[in-house]
Amino acid sequence: MTHRNIKGQHMKKTNMVLVNASPKGEYSLTLQYAKYLLIHEQDVEWTIIHVGEKLTDMSYDTAWFDEACATIGAYDAIIWATPVYTMLVPWQCIRFFDLVKKAGRQSIFSGKYATSVMSCFHYYDHLAEEWLRGTCEDLGISFIEGMSVDNKDLLSKEFRTSMRFFMSEFHLACKQKVPVPRKSRILEHIDSPRFAPSPNREISGKKTDIRTVILTDEKGKDGNLSRMIEVFAAAYPNQIEIVDINDFPYEGACQGCLRCELVGDCDRKDGFQKFYQDLVNTCDVLIHAITVEDRYLKPIWKLFLDRTFSNGHRTSMMGKHTCYLVAGHLSQVPGVRQFLEGKDHVGRENSMGIISDEEPDSSRLEMMLIDCAGRIDRAVRAKYQKGNNFLGVGGMKIFRDLIYGMRGVVRDDHRFYKKRKLYDFPQKNIPNQLFNLFMGVAFMFKPVRLQAYLRMKPLYIQQHKRLVDSKKL
Repeated sequence: MTHRNIKGQHMKKTNMVLVNASPKGEYSLTLQYAKYLLIHEQDVEWTIIHVGEKLTDMSYDTAWFDEACATIGAYDAIIWATPVYTMLVPWQCIRFFDLVKKAGRQSIFSGKYATSVMSCFHYYDHLAEEWLRGTCEDLGISFIEGMSVDNKDLLSKEFRTSMRFFMSEFHLACKQKVPVPRKSRILEHIDSPRFAPSPNREISGKKTDIRTVILTDEKGKDGNLSRMIEVFAAAYPNQIEIVDINDFPYEGACQGCLRCELVGDCDRKDGFQKFYQDLVNTCDVLIHAITVEDRYLKPIWKLFLDRTFSNGHRTSMMGKHTCYLVAGHLSQVPGVRQFLEGKDHVGRENSMGIISDEEPDSSRLEMMLIDCAGRIDRAVRAKYQKGNNFLGVGGMKIFRDLIYGMRGVVRDDHRFYKKRKLYDFPQKNIPNQLFNLFMGVAFMFKPVRLQAYLRMKPLYIQQHKRLVDSKKL
């Protein structure tokens, strides 16, 4: 579908391709933002490629793929329009890059300019753009910082003004071929040192009261990850079930249809929703054994994680314990580490750590795995709950406000948040409201403010100090 702007016919037009990564196709909210940019920019000829919609099912039209690659190769610039699913672009977008790589057609991107429009209520959208930008830069694309939008931004006249300015600047950069600084580091394709542990000493008398599952993308192979799993499993005092996520018969990717939110059941008929809910609802410990690939994990993980949205915005791992065993160049992709840590903190998963096979000393790596196995068992039996940080608090506040604002529609999510007292709005803290009302009046007088300043330090810790000094448990 090609569109021509009728203004400015005397100037050479810039050919732009809008790559829509949303599985919703023409019904994508993100697409509306991207189309708005293009229809209000002069001297642009553009077309749309619906990558998200075309690559949603496991099978795809190879003729369409060839045409899409040819179109991208013939155009001057790219606008990526993508929602953010589980802290990244949808699996369909990753799959497209992966198919291009496997077909050896990376040259279609070389020398082009690109930017992005992302929508997701600003939940970890920085990681999605970081991945997209780094992936584009690896392919020789000059990537200009994109726009992250909320669902109602387009309805604001002031925001639309900024959108048009953003587009005009992007267009100008394309025409003038301005140099764009690279933001991502260049990946060094170096294999991790071979992990060579000592012969496994299996703990006898494994307990059965704590259900533990290892989710992995590599099972029973001669790789570092499989050997890490073997060492961990041998040292872990409970029985373990190992599930290879490659083995599930996926019908396709998440379609973003929200049937799971509105009706309750996933529109896919492959049974993934029941498989996942049975898994997380019955296990006490869930270990993730994962392989880093390029700037993320193996693509199968994105397919798996996107499909877990069939559980809605309910943090299914809340209160459970986990850890992450990672093979690959984790130190080169800090966004992946932040994704794992953010997933842990938002979901309140109580992760006991991330162990990477980049450790060059096999004996040290082996001891790390053995120690982690023991700590997880002790933590789950002690019902240990980790403290939270900005990654978790900030992410949960976004979800809290989103669900509360849609509580009449996403009823299962609303019940979940209400039952677990996740609606922790400050205005609901009545004692604090009364305190601030009283202090607001008192602090109108400077002598009161001065006395508060002089006594602030001991007053601030008064209750805490009393508890500590009393040695109360």
